[in-house]
Amino acid sequence: MQHFRIGLAIAIAVLSACNSGKSPANGNAADAATTVTPATPAGTVSVTIAGKEKDTQRITIQVQMKELKKEKTFEQTTLKEVSDADLYKVLWDAPTSCYIGVLKANHQPRYYHASVNGNDLKILWAASPPERIWQYMENTMGLGKVSANDGMLQEYKKNFQSGQIIADFIVTIKPDSQPDDVVLYVEYGGARKTMTIPVPAGSKAVIQPTGQDDHVFFSFIKDDKAEPVIDLLVENGRLQVKTLKEIK
Repeated sequence: MQHFRIGLAIAIAVLSACNSGKSPANGNAADAATTVTPATPAGTVSVTIAGKEKDTQRITIQVQMKELKKEKTFEQTTLKEVSDADLYKVLWDAPTSCYIGVLKANHQPRYYHASVNGNDLKILWAASPPERIWQYMENTMGLGKVSANDGMLQEYKKNFQSGQIIADFIVTIKPDSQPDDVVLYVEYGGARKTMTIPVPAGSKAVIQPTGQDDHVFFSFIKDDKAEPVIDLLVENGRLQVKTLKEIK
């Protein structure tokens, strides 16, 4: 069994931390977010998500800026069973420039950018949006957080076959000896991990089901919004634990 204690403001040491492939630059994240002042749009943008019942969805973005109009469709897996208000956010960072962030199935956003350059209106996938953009959209606008529902748990147990292994996938949250910490335990097929995790003030630690037996999130609920911070997945018989957000 592996047992880790996670310090404040430090991501889980032995796990791979990620945030949409982005790494925070030196300095305070909140300071970076304040550099964005939403602009008055010189146009409109609409987002349509089709095929929500399928494995892959079609994201259609229609943009009008000044006298220019354009429509473009992208394929992307999106987070299911959430409202459009939680599924995507739009930020106008300039009158003729806007970013659209759409949540993937793992709760991480994919970004698109619409802008005017001369007489050309472009809509592109933004693989690496500027830090000030994603900081503002995720930290200030709440992209990545979804409305909490009654399905949040403190204990989760499902028996299924993954690869050649049939076992119970067990995830539990229990109080720690420190009042501001919880103990997260996860197990599958003989692999076990125990992690002591600090809970931010005003938040509650929960297990968030995804609708798939082999996949749940460890999340924090605050102000009726759930934000996944650790991804817990069984794949081909192997237990995978990945940090999605830095725990502060």
